[in-house]
Amino acid sequence: MAKIEFASDSPAECDVAVIGGGFAGLMTLARLAQAAPNCQFAVFERKPRKAPGIAYGACDGEHLLNVPAARMGAFAEQPSGFLEWLGREFPGRYRADDFVPRALFGRYLLENVGGALDGTRACAAFVRDAVVHIEPLDQKLGQKFELLLASGGTVLARGIVLAPGLPPARAPWRAVDQGVARGLLLQDPWDQGALDAVPPGGDVVLVGSGLTAIDMVMGLRRRGHRGKITLISRGGRLPLPHAASHGSPIVFDPAELSRGVLPAFRAVRRAARELLREDHAWQAALDGVRPHVSAVWRAWSAADRAYFLRRLRPFWEIHRHRAPAHLLDAIERERAAGTIEIIAGEIHSLSAAGEGQVEIVARTARSSFRALRAVRLVNCAGPSMSIAETLDPLLGSMLRMGLASSDALGLGLRTDAEGRLIGADGTVQSRIRLIGALRRGDLWETTAVPELRAQAAVIAASLAQELGCGAGRLASPESASDTAPHGAVGGCA
Repeated sequence: MAKIEFASDSPAECDVAVIGGGFAGLMTLARLAQAAPNCQFAVFERKPRKAPGIAYGACDGEHLLNVPAARMGAFAEQPSGFLEWLGREFPGRYRADDFVPRALFGRYLLENVGGALDGTRACAAFVRDAVVHIEPLDQKLGQKFELLLASGGTVLARGIVLAPGLPPARAPWRAVDQGVARGLLLQDPWDQGALDAVPPGGDVVLVGSGLTAIDMVMGLRRRGHRGKITLISRGGRLPLPHAASHGSPIVFDPAELSRGVLPAFRAVRRAARELLREDHAWQAALDGVRPHVSAVWRAWSAADRAYFLRRLRPFWEIHRHRAPAHLLDAIERERAAGTIEIIAGEIHSLSAAGEGQVEIVARTARSSFRALRAVRLVNCAGPSMSIAETLDPLLGSMLRMGLASSDALGLGLRTDAEGRLIGADGTVQSRIRLIGALRRGDLWETTAVPELRAQAAVIAASLAQELGCGAGRLASPESASDTAPHGAVGGCA
């Protein structure tokens, strides 16, 4: 089976450049290999990890998926594919409703992508570099794009798939952190070794109380950390638990949900209450909404979407993005013991507090102030909700050039139904596709496996048709190997 390894060599030219080596980028590559076996591909990732992306490559061996194994198949036509793989690799160990270590899903994904490349003899190079600029070339030369790499090299491509993942947010303390040693402030909790140097007896403050914060709490405790952990977030709320058992979801009428944000929330709340009255899990109401989210989001008015973001999004997040119950139980036990505290509020000021410590003043939701001392302040606040604040040089370049444009709410980039980027002048960029989180302004629900695997299939099919390399004679390994860059796999290996 093809082994996926990123190398510094890059091809001079390719048919499709996939920018981003996480789940979305690699699943699109797998689908492209099936739909366009005669194309040559290159995947660019600035920070390759042991498995795809932050979700599956930055975790330790104990970080768990937030979705049961039975629902994590990489391909929509094989929704139980991951569970079947677990059965082959670890007979009898995992059940359908188990929350499995994320690292195992990363391994499963790499094997599936490698298998897709082997099965079609498609050619793919995996490049450890960042694309920082895209320049459309003169149409007289054929529709091509020149990609400028962070290393200074360039690559020509006939088509592009953007798979940048969730955009990182700026540090929530960036305006008040003067005079504090940089090593005490962890901007990216997923940096390799970020938690390794945390003194085991020192207090730690996390900004955020969502799934990332839960991961950090569990990661610290697994490392033997004994100090107090304080979570500071505006709402002061943890995610809610997954149901103990997974019954059938409620069936909603999409038309009812599409009437507006308040009628939709009332319908979901009514369904949840009815489930509880009948001793069923309320989570089935949220699961019933899931298939309709993107269609309902598109049906809502701009005012409805803005109201949701301003008033209801925090409540949606804790109900929709749930956590395994046993992890929440562990946190509640520590809250009762006083070793974990959750504060509803935000960072007001920071100052140095002696050797190896930072003093944090939090303004609480009741407008009082709390002073805390910690050996580390960790950013678990989640991704940026504004594309205008992007730190990504490629996205910034594309917005300045007009090659891409933000959606009406500024959440991400505009696309059509098949993921084609829409430029500032309204032009559809026929050979540039976007997959994943930055389509949230148009789709909202666009970060989880079910949505990403569906987008990957649509993007691959339409792009293969446009490029015209989906049929015909396969490139032979002998003819391709002379020009293939180091690390290329599949039909060019």
